[in-house]
Amino acid sequence: MVDASLVLDAIVAISIALGAVFAIVELRGMARDRRTHLVVDVLSHVGTLEFSNQFAKILNEEFKDAKEAEEKCSFIALSMVARYYEGVGLLIRRGLVDADLIFESLPIDIMWNKMKPWCFEKRRLLRRDMYEHFEYAAEKCLAYETQKMRGRAAA
Repeated sequence: MVDASLVLDAIVAISIALGAVFAIVELRGMARDRRTHLVVDVLSHVGTLEFSNQFAKILNEEFKDAKEAEEKCSFIALSMVARYYEGVGLLIRRGLVDADLIFESLPIDIMWNKMKPWCFEKRRLLRRDMYEHFEYAAEKCLAYETQKMRGRAAA
C-alpha cells in the first residue's frame, strides 16, 4: 500500500520541477522579446525625420576630410549619426541584438566609409577609442555582406 504522504511529496516534487521548467521557458521568451524590442527601437530611430535629415546630409555629400565634412554636413549631423551607429555597434559587440538582422537593415559599412575621415579626426583630437564600436560594426557588416554575396554566387 502506498503512503499518502509519499504521493503528496512526489506531487510536490513534480510541481516544483514543472514550475522550474516553465520559468526557464518564460525567461528565454522574455529575453527574445527584449532583444526583438531593441532591434525595433534601433530601426525605428532611423525613420525619424530628424535623424533621416541628418543621415541624408551625410550620405548625399562628398568630402575628403573632417573639416570639409563639418563644413558641408555640420558637426551636429555628423555627431548625431556617428553616435547612433556607435550605440548600434555596442549592442552588436555585446551580443544584445541579432547582428545579421541589423546588417540586413542598416548601411553601417557604407556610413562608416563615408564618415571615417571625420571619426578618425575626432578620435585623434578627443579620445583614441571614440567610435570604435561604429568601426567594429562596419567591419562585421562588410564581412557579412561579403559572405552573403559569396553565397549568392555559389547558388
